[in-house]
Amino acid sequence: MKKSEILFAANYRYNFDRDLYVNRDARKAFSLEFVDDHKEEEVRMGIEEATDGTGWRFYFDIPPSDAVKRVLEQDLEAA
Repeated sequence: MKKSEILFAANYRYNFDRDLYVNRDARKAFSLEFVDDHKEEEVRMGIEEATDGTGWRFYFDIPPSDAVKRVLEQDLEAA
């Protein structure tokens, strides 16, 4: 199974404006680069990783700055 199919099966949708796979219910977002650069198992582990649900979890090759996280969170909440 392709990594994008794994994400779609877990209710992630691709956001073309941000190049992210996003699941608003899980409050997680995977960058396209992260998905391309990491093995299928790493993507699965991120999908299955438990969170407290209070904030967004971002899976990027290079972690975004706090300012970028705030902008992404606002955009993802509004969409």
